[in-house]
Amino acid sequence: MRRLRCIVAVDNPADVRRQRGEMVEGWAFTFCKAAFLALLFQKYTLLATAAIATALYLYAAASGVREWRCFVKPPWVVIAMAAIAAFQVYWLFFRG
Repeated sequence: MRRLRCIVAVDNPADVRRQRGEMVEGWAFTFCKAAFLALLFQKYTLLATAAIATALYLYAAASGVREWRCFVKPPWVVIAMAAIAAFQVYWLFFRG
């Protein structure tokens, strides 16, 4: 029996290839979403996505979620997204 990154045990090499393909497709979908948001918000993309992420993470925390998928863990992810949003507000609207 072979192991894929010590997470999933597989018997068939075709399954390993499919699982890797699904993992890469997940990354591609993430970039597809980011590109779509950039198309919608244009120069306000970073501001919009950081502000929305902050609000959604705060809502998730208030709802009792304690396991987050982001590599930056709570509360740092909320602090980082809020800081990015605040910087973008300054950069886009108040920079002289």
